[in-house]
Amino acid sequence: MDRTSYLSSESINYHYSDSIPQKRLENIKTKLEQESHIFIICLGMVIGTTLSLFIGYHLNTTLINIFLLMSLPVALTYCLRKIYIHTLIHYQE
Repeated sequence: MDRTSYLSSESINYHYSDSIPQKRLENIKTKLEQESHIFIICLGMVIGTTLSLFIGYHLNTTLINIFLLMSLPVALTYCLRKIYIHTLIHYQE
């Protein structure tokens, strides 16, 4: 999907945040939130799992450490997806 498919050609200019009303930005963000973004999710999981394995190799095995290391890939994926959506919305600035 083309990344400009959410924006009309006349709305893309150098003063992006001034030309598009806040309500329209929220509508675009809502549409982007509903998409899956499979590549970003897979990339975040791979990077987060690799970091968890490297960190977990040097830690003692306790229940809290296991829980924190298992939550690292999910948290990293969530953050990368939010950054990706923010970048798609504000890439003209």
